This record gives sequence, structure tokens and C-alpha cells, in this order.
Amino acid sequence: MNDFSRRDFLAATGVLAAGSLMPAWAADNTASLGEWVEDDLGLPAYHYTGPLRFPDSPKENDAVMLPDDPIFLLGNYRLTLFTHASGIYQILTGERAWGRVNQGNARYSGANRATVEIVGQKHALIGPSETAAQSAEKHFGVGFARFDYSLDAGVRITRLISVAPSPSIAGGASAFMVQVRITNNGTVPLELRYAESTRARYQQAFAPWDSGWHEIGFPADQPILKNGKTALVSFQPRPKRKMAFPPKGQPSLLEQFPPALFVHSIDQGSEAFLDKDSDSNNLIGARWSGTVAPAGSHEFAFVVGYTRDVSQKSINALASQLQPSTAKRRAPTSAFAEAWRSSVPSFKKEPDPILRREMQWNVSILEAMATWREYYDETVVPQGTVYDYTWGNMASSRDLAQHALPLCHTNPAIAKSVLRFLMKRTVPDGEIKLNDEGFGWSPSGAQQTSDQQLFFFMLLAEYLRVTGDTSVLSDDIGYYPLNCSGHDTGLAHVRQAFLFLRDRVGTGSHGIVRRWNSDWNDMFFFWPTTMPYNRMFEEGESHMNSAMAIAILGDLTTVLGDHEPQAAELVDAMREYRKELLDAWMKDLGARAFPRRAWTSYNEALGEKEMWLEPQGFALLIPEFSTDRKQLLFEELKTRLLAGETMGARQIEKPVQQPGTPSGTRENGGFWYALNGPLILGVMTFNREAARSLLRKMTFDNFARSFPEYWTGRWSASDSLDSSLVKTNGLSENMTICAHAHAWPLYCWLRLQNG
Repeated sequence: MNDFSRRDFLAATGVLAAGSLMPAWAADNTASLGEWVEDDLGLPAYHYTGPLRFPDSPKENDAVMLPDDPIFLLGNYRLTLFTHASGIYQILTGERAWGRVNQGNARYSGANRATVEIVGQKHALIGPSETAAQSAEKHFGVGFARFDYSLDAGVRITRLISVAPSPSIAGGASAFMVQVRITNNGTVPLELRYAESTRARYQQAFAPWDSGWHEIGFPADQPILKNGKTALVSFQPRPKRKMAFPPKGQPSLLEQFPPALFVHSIDQGSEAFLDKDSDSNNLIGARWSGTVAPAGSHEFAFVVGYTRDVSQKSINALASQLQPSTAKRRAPTSAFAEAWRSSVPSFKKEPDPILRREMQWNVSILEAMATWREYYDETVVPQGTVYDYTWGNMASSRDLAQHALPLCHTNPAIAKSVLRFLMKRTVPDGEIKLNDEGFGWSPSGAQQTSDQQLFFFMLLAEYLRVTGDTSVLSDDIGYYPLNCSGHDTGLAHVRQAFLFLRDRVGTGSHGIVRRWNSDWNDMFFFWPTTMPYNRMFEEGESHMNSAMAIAILGDLTTVLGDHEPQAAELVDAMREYRKELLDAWMKDLGARAFPRRAWTSYNEALGEKEMWLEPQGFALLIPEFSTDRKQLLFEELKTRLLAGETMGARQIEKPVQQPGTPSGTRENGGFWYALNGPLILGVMTFNREAARSLLRKMTFDNFARSFPEYWTGRWSASDSLDSSLVKTNGLSENMTICAHAHAWPLYCWLRLQNG
């Protein structure tokens, strides 16, 4: 991920009091790496005070679990920008294929630099090994990253990186602004030279094992300097085999049209420039030189971004979208703070200041993660973490649906766009393609999933329930692949998805929805078994799928019946199917306290005696499941899956050792936001106080109190954290910054508030 080594591990534990839903902590240790503050408009920001290197980090599957140089996310629908605590940033584009336009030396890294020369003495400001970067004041907030450097001779420098929010569903500037303020607190005038540049190197993102790394290169054109104000580098795709690209507009794994990187100076007295680094990579940047009087200061600004239209008119238009506020600020704040303030609700009715802060933060991160996809002309919230930001794979459709659940409340336009995206990912028979890679390209893989339609229905039900807007059902929407597979109404897409679930996925010998080789747990086929793979595929049934279908189809048929007269026949068919599933599920449950996990064959089951979390939350959402039985299930769950856990219920009561996934981690007994979210919703149906306690347990605040030496779960997190069963409790082998860590707590909070 970074352009430098990544290490550090200091032992920390989170201890859960027996029988309690909240950790038992003796003191507030949250400030060991920093603290939350408010910017000038009351939005949350993090003041990072910790180290830049973590030399003793543990590893899992050769992945460093506590990386060097903590990472924060800025962005809008057209830009993804990672800012590191050292001042390094990574500029990502996700409009077509995921890629970096300032690729560093390491595979998943960025490269940029800033220096100031004070009376002939040069100071490097950026990088984890630089003294100035280590001692700088660092603030990361909604739409900004700010670095304050105190240097020799009384010189103070502020670098403020600001991203403007997108004003429309497909809009936004694919660029950010850097404002530099140089102050002379000394007693004599000082001659100063400031220069800041970024490496111009494009690299499409691929997984380490993906052959795409070896199939294409992107050499740079000759850098261009325009009027001393704009520096530009374009890149050309150079595939290494014939017929690498399809006709323009058709799905393609490889990036055929990489964007150009530019730097544009917007102040008189500063200029753009071209340079080379020690490895002969192109650098483009902006610089200023002059004299600063005692007690005086000088400010200048420039814009860094990418574009596929390299005309000066286009670059000027992008820069014109970044008009900073002229208001004087007392606290670190984005240059576009007012625009962000209007995008992030205040949540004033929440009495708990920690929950109020975290829900605001969650909204802002989901807005920053949201990404417009050119092939579909839709905006979605990707999962992030390794899937998008390192592997270049928008995985998966079920995840996109989950991330949009809270947006039904906070930004319905994006929620609707996600629904349309999922419909455009649907082939005419109702299959919803799992992953999106490159430019609208659907990769093949080992997973044959059985649940994509269920998560699509879950989002559709919530969108219709919250907004009452049925226009998405009458919209004319293409099937995948677009422009060659026909099109129909949104309602027709829903019908086809239902028929795929009912008739293609089908049910097994127990009347439970089949699993194929995976459901939500798309690593399920790795579970140790002596059974031949074909029998697992043909005979397997998923209690999670059935519980989901019963709960979700109940909600969907209610809102469809209320809002869409044209859906009468579909609603009747869904209700008929739901009753069949409910009868079979209740029969299978019998007098048991909790549902099994799955049938692996006609007569072998998982979860007969040990509990798996996957079906439990959705079981609690089934109205016909009595309150007494829900309470009994929850008591079993607290003993089996919650006891001893810091962040929430682990996925499996008694994991086993299996290749690649150690016991107590990920799909083998880890903690998952995507499983604890439905659990909170289910508990909410009979015990709202317990549900709120579970939500409070899943917060970044709880993580910081429980693991005061870890930065990886303080302002975002991975999709899964290791459970208490392993010494790496609270850490993850996957990269921090995942939408699940924001979407599920926010959605659960919204449901607790609004019903």
C-alpha cells in the first residue's frame, strides 16, 4: 500500500466483562494516538499525534496488520484521495478501471514531495523518515487534511489539502486544492523557496496474482508546461498482446483510456514546473519564491487532478470548481467547509455526543467513497479496502447494496443510482453479476453465489419504504452487458431477479434455499469437508439465505403492494414463495434454540451444536418468530458468540483450522460489520436498549478505548477484524477503510432513530 516499510505493534487488549455487552475499561486511553476535535463548522476531525512508523507489527498471511504511515480518506464522486500522516498522498481514479496516477515505488502507493529552502537550508516536509513530517501537527477532517510545520528561523508552514463535495449524482471535480501559507515569526526578513510536486506515473490496480500486471504498461508522454501555470503528463496504454481492447464502449479488463495528471497554479507569483526524481520519473508541481517580512506571511494555492480532456479549457473548468471560502477560520477546516456542512447532517437529536460525531463522520466517509462509474453512468459506494483500492475489483454487488442502505435516508439519489447500477449488472435471466472490474468488465471466479438477489431486494425494500419513490420501477434500464442485451423497466428487472432466486437458485431437499458454493460467506467452499465438491454444490442449503428471503420478501411485498399496482402478480408470487420458505424453515428449526448454519448434503449439517452468526440476525427479523424464541436465541448468542468479544459477535462459535484463514479470523471466526449490523436490526425488534448497546460496542470510540495502541480502527476499519480467539484481536490483514465499517453503524443508528 505504501512506498515504504510498514511495521509497529504494541500489545493491547480489549477485555469484555462476563455477561456484559460493553467492554470493561478502567481508564480513557483513547488519546494515545490522537483525539477527535471539531472543525470550525462543527464537523468532526481527527488530530493525529502518534508515530509514523510501527516497526513491530504482526503479520497474517504475510500482510502487515499495523502499517506504517496511517492513512485517511478524502474524496468525492470523481476522486479518491488517500492522505497519509506523513503528508504523502495517493491519487486514485475509479471512473473506469481503478488506478493510481501518482504511483509510488511499491505496488499500492503514491509519491509526492514538498520542500522549503530557508536562507539556503532545505527542509523536506513529506515522508515518514523526515523530521519535519514527524513533528508536524496533523489534522484530518471532512474534506481536508492539514499539516502545520514549525521550522528553523521561526518559519511556520501550513499545507491544507481540500476536496470539494460533488454537487450532483454524476458530478464533482476530479481534482483537489493545496493551499500553502508561509509565516515568518522571526525578527528579520527571510528569503524562501517553496516547491511541491507529485510523481506523474499511471498504474492500473490489479491483485498481486492477476495476470493484468504483465499484460499492459502505461508509458508517459513528454511532459507539457503551459504558460508557466499548468504542468501536464499524459499516458498511453501499451498492451503486450494483440486484441487487448474491445471496440470502444464495450467492457474491458484493461484501461484503454488512462487519464492525464495535471498541476495548475492559480495564484500570481507562483508557477508550475517540471522535474525528474532520482529514478527518472516525471514530477510536476508548483513553486513560489520570495521574501517574507518579520511577522508577515505569504499564501498561494494550486490544483492537482486528473482529466481525460487535456485541453486548457477543460483544466481551467476543473480548477474553477474549486473556489475556496474566504471566511477566516479558527480551527482546521476544509477550504470547502460550507459545502461539506450542507452535505453532512448535524444529527442534533442524538443525545450521545460520541454517537452523534461518529454518525456525522460515517456520512462524510460514505460521501467521500462514492464513485461514479462511466460504463453504467451511475454512482455507487464501493467496499474499498483491498478489493477496490489494491486489487482494482469492485466486489461485490451484495456489498454495494448494503452500503446504500443508510443512503436511503441521507442521500436517496445515490441509493437510487445504486439500484439502477445493480439492475444494469443484471443479465436478462435475472443473474446479478458479482464483481465489476476494469471498464464494466465482469471477471470470472470460483464463487457461484446464491444471494445477490436477496441483498438487491433488501435495498429496494428500504428505498421504497423510506422514500416512497417508485420511479426506479418504471425507469427504462438496460441489461448487462449494456447496449447488446436489451432493456426493460426496473420492475421487470425485479421480476427476473426473483425468478432467478426462486427457480434457478431454488430450494434443496429440506425446503431451505440452496447455497450453491457460497452465500454471503463467499469463502464457504473452503470449509474443510470430506464430501466431494459437486455434492456440496448440488445438495447444499443455506439457512442464512432462507432467513434473509423470509425477512426481506416480507418487507418488499409490503412496500411493493402499497406503492406499485403493476406489481400485483409479482407480489402474489413472492408471498407464495415466502410462505413455502417459512414453513420449511420453521420445520427445520423445530424446538432448537437457534437455526443451523447450512445443510452441506442431504443429511449432514453445519451448526448443529455450535452457533454460526450468519443466519441469526435475519432470523430475529422474521415477524412470525415469536418474541420468546427471539429472546432465547439472543441469550444463546450472548454466551456463544458475544462473550469475551470486544467489537461484537464473532462469526463462528468454534472455528477450525483451515488453509489461508487461521481460526478466529475473517470467515473462520472473525468479527464482521456486515453480520453484526443485521444482528442489531434483529435485536431491535424486541429489545431496543440491547440493540443500542450493541451499536455502541461497534463504534470507533469503543475500538480506541479497547485497543489504544492501534490506529487501524479509530476512524475507519477493514471489513473484518480478528476476534478474541487470537492474539491479534482487533487487527486485520486487510487494508483499513471499508464502507461496511461506516454504512452498517450508520444504518443501524438511523433505524433506531426512525424505525
